[in-house]
Amino acid sequence: MEEPHQLDNELLTYAINHSSAEDDVLAELRKKTWQTVLTPQMLSDPIQGKFLQNWSRMVRPQRVLELGTYTGYSTICLAAGLDANGHIDTVEPNDELNAIQDEFWEKAKIRERIQRHNVEASTALPSFKGPYDLVWIDADKSRTGNYVNQCLPLVRRGGWILVDNVLWWGKVLPSRTDGDATSEHLESVCADWAKLRSIRTTLLPIRDGILTIEKVEN
Repeated sequence: MEEPHQLDNELLTYAINHSSAEDDVLAELRKKTWQTVLTPQMLSDPIQGKFLQNWSRMVRPQRVLELGTYTGYSTICLAAGLDANGHIDTVEPNDELNAIQDEFWEKAKIRERIQRHNVEASTALPSFKGPYDLVWIDADKSRTGNYVNQCLPLVRRGGWILVDNVLWWGKVLPSRTDGDATSEHLESVCADWAKLRSIRTTLLPIRDGILTIEKVEN
Protein backbone atom coordinates (compact mmCIF):
# COMPACT_ATOMS: atom_id res chain seq x y z
CA MET A 1 0.00 0.00 0.00
CA GLU A 2 1.31 3.44 -0.91
CA GLU A 3 2.05 5.87 1.87
CA PRO A 4 -0.42 8.78 1.91
CA HIS A 5 0.78 12.12 0.65
CA GLN A 6 1.80 14.37 3.52
CA LEU A 7 -1.13 16.66 2.76
CA ASP A 8 -3.35 13.82 3.99
CA ASN A 9 -1.48 12.43 6.97
CA GLU A 10 -1.09 13.33 10.60
CA LEU A 11 2.45 14.71 10.21
CA LEU A 12 1.09 17.92 8.69
CA THR A 13 -1.41 18.35 11.52
CA TYR A 14 1.34 17.72 14.05
CA ALA A 15 3.59 20.31 12.36
CA ILE A 16 0.81 22.91 12.33
CA ASN A 17 -0.05 22.26 15.97
CA HIS A 18 3.59 22.64 17.00
CA SER A 19 4.22 25.87 15.08
CA SER A 20 3.19 29.46 15.79
CA ALA A 21 -0.44 30.09 14.95
CA GLU A 22 -1.41 31.15 11.44
CA ASP A 23 -1.84 34.93 11.14
CA ASP A 24 -5.47 36.01 11.61
CA VAL A 25 -5.82 37.53 8.12
CA LEU A 26 -4.40 34.39 6.53
CA ALA A 27 -6.69 32.16 8.58
CA GLU A 28 -9.69 34.23 7.49
CA LEU A 29 -8.59 34.08 3.86
CA ARG A 30 -8.17 30.30 4.12
CA LYS A 31 -11.71 29.95 5.45
CA LYS A 32 -13.18 32.17 2.72
CA THR A 33 -11.27 30.33 0.00
CA TRP A 34 -12.65 26.98 1.14
CA GLN A 35 -16.15 28.41 1.38
CA THR A 36 -16.30 30.26 -1.94
CA VAL A 37 -13.68 29.10 -4.46
CA LEU A 38 -13.48 25.93 -6.55
CA THR A 39 -10.42 23.71 -5.99
CA PRO A 40 -9.54 25.31 -2.62
CA GLN A 41 -6.89 22.61 -2.11
CA MET A 42 -4.68 24.74 -4.36
CA LEU A 43 -4.22 27.10 -1.41
CA SER A 44 -0.92 26.95 0.46
CA ASP A 45 -1.21 25.18 3.79
CA PRO A 46 -0.09 27.02 6.96
CA ILE A 47 3.37 25.39 7.00
CA GLN A 48 4.07 26.35 3.39
CA GLY A 49 2.80 29.83 4.16
CA LYS A 50 5.20 30.14 7.09
CA PHE A 51 8.02 28.89 4.85
CA LEU A 52 7.34 31.73 2.40
CA GLN A 53 7.05 34.27 5.22
CA ASN A 54 10.35 33.14 6.74
CA TRP A 55 12.13 33.13 3.39
CA SER A 56 10.90 36.65 2.70
CA ARG A 57 12.05 37.82 6.14
CA MET A 58 15.50 36.33 5.53
CA VAL A 59 15.91 37.81 2.05
CA ARG A 60 14.31 41.20 2.86
CA PRO A 61 13.41 41.68 -0.83
CA GLN A 62 12.82 44.98 -2.53
CA ARG A 63 11.22 43.31 -5.53
CA VAL A 64 9.24 40.08 -5.60
CA LEU A 65 7.72 38.29 -8.59
CA GLU A 66 4.94 35.77 -8.09
CA LEU A 67 3.55 33.50 -10.81
CA GLY A 68 0.18 32.14 -9.71
CA THR A 69 -1.68 34.42 -7.31
CA TYR A 70 -4.81 32.33 -6.73
CA THR A 71 -6.69 34.03 -3.85
CA GLY A 72 -3.66 36.03 -2.71
CA TYR A 73 -2.60 33.97 0.31
CA SER A 74 0.97 33.41 -0.84
CA THR A 75 1.20 37.07 -1.88
CA ILE A 76 0.56 38.11 1.72
CA CYS A 77 3.17 35.61 2.90
CA LEU A 78 5.75 36.88 0.42
CA ALA A 79 5.19 40.43 1.69
CA ALA A 80 6.22 39.47 5.24
CA GLY A 81 9.81 40.65 4.83
CA LEU A 82 9.31 43.13 2.01
CA ASP A 83 11.58 46.17 2.17
CA ALA A 84 9.87 49.41 3.24
CA ASN A 85 9.98 50.63 -0.36
CA GLY A 86 9.48 47.21 -1.91
CA HIS A 87 6.70 45.87 -4.11
CA ILE A 88 5.37 42.63 -5.57
CA ASP A 89 4.43 41.86 -9.17
CA THR A 90 1.95 38.99 -9.15
CA VAL A 91 0.61 37.20 -12.22
CA GLU A 92 -2.77 35.45 -12.32
CA PRO A 93 -4.81 34.89 -15.50
CA ASN A 94 -8.10 34.32 -13.66
CA ASP A 95 -9.51 37.80 -13.02
CA GLU A 96 -12.54 36.32 -11.22
CA LEU A 97 -10.28 36.07 -8.16
CA ASN A 98 -9.44 39.78 -8.10
CA ALA A 99 -12.14 40.75 -5.61
CA ILE A 100 -11.07 38.29 -2.92
CA GLN A 101 -7.42 39.20 -3.47
CA ASP A 102 -8.15 42.91 -3.05
CA GLU A 103 -10.28 42.31 0.05
CA PHE A 104 -7.55 40.49 1.90
CA TRP A 105 -4.61 42.51 0.61
CA GLU A 106 -6.41 45.52 2.08
CA LYS A 107 -6.86 43.69 5.38
CA ALA A 108 -3.17 42.77 5.37
CA LYS A 109 -2.32 46.43 4.56
CA ILE A 110 -0.25 45.56 1.52
CA ARG A 111 -2.63 46.45 -1.34
CA GLU A 112 -0.70 49.55 -2.44
CA ARG A 113 2.48 47.48 -2.74
CA ILE A 114 1.01 44.91 -5.14
CA GLN A 115 0.88 45.17 -8.93
CA ARG A 116 -1.44 42.50 -10.33
CA HIS A 117 -1.16 41.25 -13.92
CA ASN A 118 -4.18 39.31 -15.22
CA VAL A 119 -2.44 37.42 -18.00
CA GLU A 120 -0.80 34.03 -18.52
CA ALA A 121 2.71 34.00 -17.08
CA SER A 122 4.57 33.17 -20.30
CA THR A 123 2.93 36.19 -21.92
CA ALA A 124 3.70 38.51 -19.01
CA LEU A 125 7.32 37.57 -18.35
CA PRO A 126 8.92 39.17 -21.45
CA SER A 127 7.58 42.56 -20.32
CA PHE A 128 9.16 42.45 -16.86
CA LYS A 129 12.47 44.11 -16.09
CA GLY A 130 14.81 42.83 -13.40
CA PRO A 131 16.40 42.57 -11.05
CA TYR A 132 14.09 40.70 -8.69
CA ASP A 133 15.29 39.47 -5.31
CA LEU A 134 12.75 36.67 -4.89
CA VAL A 135 10.50 34.76 -7.31
CA TRP A 136 7.73 32.33 -6.34
CA ILE A 137 6.46 30.03 -9.10
CA ASP A 138 3.14 28.26 -8.51
CA ALA A 139 1.62 28.28 -11.98
CA ASP A 140 0.97 25.81 -14.82
CA LYS A 141 3.18 22.86 -13.84
CA SER A 142 3.71 21.65 -17.40
CA ARG A 143 5.43 24.97 -18.15
CA THR A 144 7.64 25.02 -15.06
CA GLY A 145 10.84 24.66 -17.07
CA ASN A 146 9.93 27.59 -19.31
CA TYR A 147 8.95 29.75 -16.34
CA VAL A 148 12.25 29.17 -14.54
CA ASN A 149 14.27 29.76 -17.69
CA GLN A 150 12.39 33.02 -18.30
CA CYS A 151 12.80 34.13 -14.68
CA LEU A 152 16.50 33.40 -14.23
CA PRO A 153 17.65 36.44 -16.27
CA LEU A 154 15.31 38.61 -14.17
CA VAL A 155 16.83 37.55 -10.84
CA ARG A 156 19.82 39.31 -9.32
CA ARG A 157 22.95 37.39 -8.46
CA GLY A 158 22.34 35.98 -4.98
CA GLY A 159 18.58 36.11 -5.54
CA TRP A 160 16.19 33.20 -5.23
CA ILE A 161 13.54 31.34 -7.22
CA LEU A 162 11.20 29.05 -5.27
CA VAL A 163 9.19 26.52 -7.30
CA ASP A 164 6.11 24.73 -5.95
CA ASN A 165 4.75 21.22 -6.65
CA VAL A 166 7.97 19.69 -7.95
CA LEU A 167 7.09 16.31 -6.38
CA TRP A 168 3.76 16.19 -8.23
CA TRP A 169 2.02 14.12 -5.56
CA GLY A 170 4.92 11.69 -5.55
CA LYS A 171 4.47 10.77 -9.20
CA VAL A 172 8.08 11.80 -9.93
CA LEU A 173 9.38 8.83 -7.91
CA PRO A 174 10.82 5.87 -9.86
CA SER A 175 8.72 3.47 -7.78
CA ARG A 176 5.44 5.02 -8.91
CA THR A 177 3.55 3.53 -11.84
CA ASP A 178 1.12 6.43 -12.28
CA GLY A 179 3.54 8.99 -13.69
CA ASP A 180 2.35 11.37 -16.38
CA ALA A 181 3.74 13.97 -18.77
CA THR A 182 3.90 16.60 -16.01
CA SER A 183 5.79 14.36 -13.59
CA GLU A 184 8.24 13.46 -16.36
CA HIS A 185 8.76 17.13 -17.13
CA LEU A 186 9.32 18.07 -13.49
CA GLU A 187 11.75 15.21 -12.87
CA SER A 188 13.70 16.12 -16.01
CA VAL A 189 14.06 19.85 -15.35
CA CYS A 190 14.93 19.40 -11.66
CA ALA A 191 17.63 16.87 -12.62
CA ASP A 192 19.02 19.24 -15.27
CA TRP A 193 19.07 22.26 -12.94
CA ALA A 194 20.94 20.25 -10.27
CA LYS A 195 23.85 19.92 -12.72
CA LEU A 196 24.22 23.64 -13.50
CA ARG A 197 27.06 25.61 -11.94
CA SER A 198 25.30 28.96 -12.36
CA ILE A 199 22.68 28.04 -9.74
CA ARG A 200 22.42 26.03 -6.52
CA THR A 201 19.30 23.95 -6.00
CA THR A 202 17.75 22.12 -3.06
CA LEU A 203 14.55 20.11 -3.39
CA LEU A 204 12.69 20.28 -0.10
CA PRO A 205 9.95 17.69 0.64
CA ILE A 206 7.63 20.34 2.06
CA ARG A 207 3.96 19.84 1.13
CA ASP A 208 4.15 18.84 -2.58
CA GLY A 209 7.84 19.70 -2.89
CA ILE A 210 9.49 23.11 -3.11
CA LEU A 211 12.63 23.57 -5.19
CA THR A 212 14.88 26.39 -3.99
CA ILE A 213 17.12 27.91 -6.66
CA GLU A 214 19.88 30.34 -5.71
CA LYS A 215 21.39 32.28 -8.60
CA VAL A 216 25.16 32.32 -8.12
CA GLU A 217 26.29 33.53 -11.56
CA ASN A 218 24.86 36.05 -14.02
